[in-house]
Amino acid sequence: MFEAEHAAIGRRVALKVLHPSRARRRDAIRRFYREARAAAAIGHPNICEVYDLGSLEDGSPYLVMEKLVGETLADRIAVEGGLPFDVVLDILMQVLSALTAAHGKRIVHRDVKPENVFLATRVGLPPVIKLLDFGISKVMAAGNGPPEELDLTRTGMVMGTPYYMSPEQARGDRDLDPRVDIYACGVILYEALTGRRPFIAANYNALLLHILSATPRSARELRPALPSGFDSVIERAMAREREERYESAREFELALAALRDRHGSGAGLSAIVPPAPSSIEIPVTFAADTPGSGEHAAAQTAPHPARPPQYAGAVLGPALGYPGRTSRTAPTLDDDDPTDDDPTQVQARSPFANEMAATHAESPARRRDPQ
Repeated sequence: MFEAEHAAIGRRVALKVLHPSRARRRDAIRRFYREARAAAAIGHPNICEVYDLGSLEDGSPYLVMEKLVGETLADRIAVEGGLPFDVVLDILMQVLSALTAAHGKRIVHRDVKPENVFLATRVGLPPVIKLLDFGISKVMAAGNGPPEELDLTRTGMVMGTPYYMSPEQARGDRDLDPRVDIYACGVILYEALTGRRPFIAANYNALLLHILSATPRSARELRPALPSGFDSVIERAMAREREERYESAREFELALAALRDRHGSGAGLSAIVPPAPSSIEIPVTFAADTPGSGEHAAAQTAPHPARPPQYAGAVLGPALGYPGRTSRTAPTLDDDDPTDDDPTQVQARSPFANEMAATHAESPARRRDPQ
């Protein structure tokens, strides 16, 4: 990720560039561009905007995105553990509002998790929630037709981050619908309230087994101060059978609004308002100093050829192998790591997923508390 500035209008933006090691993979490029198309198609204030896309001279694709300042929900939970009830409700209601718009465009996110929920700070205003990364989203077909071309998965492939996978994702089912996002929001609600995930395990396979057959401890057991009503909302959102979940993100949002009206006593995100600056310096350019001609003419400098021509900026995140990097060490890949196709995703091909589904179908679910 780079922080950049549009050379013509001075707008500060985030520049997301696909690492060269992945730019040779056609499926990785398609997922990268799908993020831009999905965000543009939805157009919602709780979804990070994508302004432009293109390719660098070496062929690496890039996205020009809204620059956000703040922290992810994962960062906030890591520092504070269980968050105040009102804050959690405000966050989840904004996420569900974004998902309502996405589902209305027949787009299923499929990777809703705290790392993709960003609390963007604003001077003098409460944080606004931004849902990030539609890179593995799925466009549902109209009617009963087959999935559209944007769905890059195949039968038996598991896509998503495992802790937030619905049982149907864990089985590698192909006929996914918006209720996988509702399930993930239920997991986030549980984690944001209790400070821990509902299912934990020593390895990936054991985690899938928990998701398919175990029942998590109630959130109120882990946090006794939790008002009544939260457990029933979480249980419905995380129901193992999708038919038992909320039918839509909007229905889930309304259930949270009812909890807020019944138990809300704080200001929610409104309590997290950065102070406005006491004074603002506005630079003034006088006519005699205006670049244009003579001794004040603007210097003509060409942007670096490895950057998009209209953007220039400094590295925000890890080294990406481009000029301006802060380190010469590029990220490395572990050949034995199943997440190498995308470091932020898990894409595990069954046989395990298919075998797990068959085993689960043959034996009744066992209720137990994960350790």
